[in-house]
Amino acid sequence: MKSIAPIIIAGGGPVGVIAALAFARQDIPVQVFEAESRVNDNPRAATTHAATLTMLEDLGLVEEVIRRDIAIARLKSYPIASMQFSARVSEFAQRDDGVEVTVETPSGTRHIKGSYLIGCDGGRSFVRKALDIAFEGYTHPERFLVLTTPLSFDAEFAQCSRNYFSDPDEWCALFKVSGDDGKGLWRVVFPTQVDETDDEAMSEEAAQRRLQRFFPKAGAYPLVHRNIYKVHQRVAATFRKNRVFLAGDAAHVNNPLGGLGLNFGIHDAMELAELLGRVLREDADPATLDFYDRFRRPLNVEYVQQQTIANKKRLEEKDPDLRTKNHQALRATAADPVAHRAFLLRASLIDAVRRRQTAAL
Repeated sequence: MKSIAPIIIAGGGPVGVIAALAFARQDIPVQVFEAESRVNDNPRAATTHAATLTMLEDLGLVEEVIRRDIAIARLKSYPIASMQFSARVSEFAQRDDGVEVTVETPSGTRHIKGSYLIGCDGGRSFVRKALDIAFEGYTHPERFLVLTTPLSFDAEFAQCSRNYFSDPDEWCALFKVSGDDGKGLWRVVFPTQVDETDDEAMSEEAAQRRLQRFFPKAGAYPLVHRNIYKVHQRVAATFRKNRVFLAGDAAHVNNPLGGLGLNFGIHDAMELAELLGRVLREDADPATLDFYDRFRRPLNVEYVQQQTIANKKRLEEKDPDLRTKNHQALRATAADPVAHRAFLLRASLIDAVRRRQTAAL
């Protein structure tokens, strides 16, 4: 491969780091710049689908996932790759043969030349805003409250670590996660009331009330973490402008019901690394890169936006007739092996990956 300027990635979250690792494994130089000073350890995505595990296996990361190590350590083993924290991409310009990026760091301003820029810098993406790309969609009026407890639910839910409770007044989702020590924690998600302030929702009284309503027990629940955040359903109007691309939350955001957001973002990273790799090796024409936006944007709308919106509507449906109809449909799907399999293939993004395998560039 001829000498090329590095791929520059704004954002060192899971999508940015996975993309960087996918480039490094192709001997393509890559530099990642993360504005925060360290890895964000706030609990968010908790589900890794089978299709995503297959991609991580291709990167040699499955054992790291099992051990709960992060891909940053693997990335550091590649001399052609680098990652810097406290480094914010503050400006960029596109040229016919590359990009010029300004990065602000505690030690000063750096100006870097690269071949392409990828915005993996989250839902508030500077890269997307600088490109003046609309973030189409809406924000849910309620926020999501996340409560994490070390109290075990294994006795009742040992067979299922992902549980959704439909309720017309206040639904709930219950997930088992590994926790920092690997011994297991349970994460519970509730919607807030529209007129409820963040402080009210986060209070000990409100947290205990919500937990006791769904899972009554003697005494209070121990809580090791609580969080609250706004929830959006938005998709960028385009995932590409010339030599700049968007991936992960910078390109699309959705509610977490179904565990699709981060998984789809990792798929973005793998798709983009494969396409850019082919172009940089001169195995494909640069026009091939149009496929990224042409394919992945509608795929997100169909497989992620539609699915997560439908999941939320089923949980919160207030009309008793519609609730009965929804539940009957789910029972019928579960009882029919063919329909059950089709549902799982779609909900786990396996269908989306298979569609890619048959899509024409």
